Amino acid sequence: MIIKNYLFDLDKSSFIKKGSDSIRIYGIGYIIKKIYVELKKYKSISEIENEFKTHQIFSNWILNKNGVPIQTLYSLHIYWQSICNKSIEEFEASWEKCYKEGIYFGCMNGKKIKLPKEIDFKLAYLLGYIIGDGHLADPNVTYDRFTSYNSEIRITDQNKETFIFLAGLFKDLFNYKPMIYCEMSKSNKPFYRFVIKSKPIHRFLMIVCGIPVGDKRGKTKIPKIIMNSELELQKWFISGFFDADGCITHIKSRWPVITITQYSQEILKEILIISLKLGVHWKGPYSYKYKYNNCTIKIYRRIEVQRFLNIIPSLNPIKIQQREVLWNKLKITS
Repeated sequence: MIIKNYLFDLDKSSFIKKGSDSIRIYGIGYIIKKIYVELKKYKSISEIENEFKTHQIFSNWILNKNGVPIQTLYSLHIYWQSICNKSIEEFEASWEKCYKEGIYFGCMNGKKIKLPKEIDFKLAYLLGYIIGDGHLADPNVTYDRFTSYNSEIRITDQNKETFIFLAGLFKDLFNYKPMIYCEMSKSNKPFYRFVIKSKPIHRFLMIVCGIPVGDKRGKTKIPKIIMNSELELQKWFISGFFDADGCITHIKSRWPVITITQYSQEILKEILIISLKLGVHWKGPYSYKYKYNNCTIKIYRRIEVQRFLNIIPSLNPIKIQQREVLWNKLKITS
């Protein structure tokens, strides 16, 4: 599914605390050149630079030496439309071309990041995983000593294998490979995490994809961008969410149970609705008081367990191993 033009939303002025916070777009030098050539028919170079408050920066944009701040690019289009008497249709066509041609994004001193222009199964899966087990810093609340805008994204898990495959997803989607950090818990057990500081990725997940920031309790729900997508992508979102937050429980000789537990019922009810369309039937939501969770949904009937395993895929190597154990148990008891 194609994602509509999100350039202006990605670089809203309300997020810009200082110059380095502005998101820059790379690879549109030929579009800047076309606008600049047309402007010179009506204005001298000095007039353009003075009126547009730039000095020798157009050449760097045209040669793709520097990225263009998106807010500046938008202002340039307004200036071009006014000076060159361009129509609204011409303005929108050029702005759309910038969106389609600009693949990489960054900040003044940050890495160049590739941002997706469409939702595929990898992005749908990753959104599900982040909703389940990730955390996005709230830019209006959380700050650190390095920047006025906190762009931190955190994902934590006990298994290093989880992060090895997640790193591959980030590389494919964003041309960014996160570092894997290992820390010790209070019980002296190792756990792993990503701590990603990238303004383009953070804003893309927050603004374009609708991932909630800060404390997720009471705000966890399936993003609109997924709810408005086709059923196949919704399935992959559930896959990512289950791989992050779901559980396959084996208790001695008892029949295994597939569960998802959450703080609030809203996202569980949304999963129930989508799962029914896919042919997967959960039981619940049930009240379930444990730490930060309040409710749960379950699958425990043999036929429903088989449907879940057949219909809902998995990419997490730990969950894949658990599913293989469950398949073997189904074969033995059949």
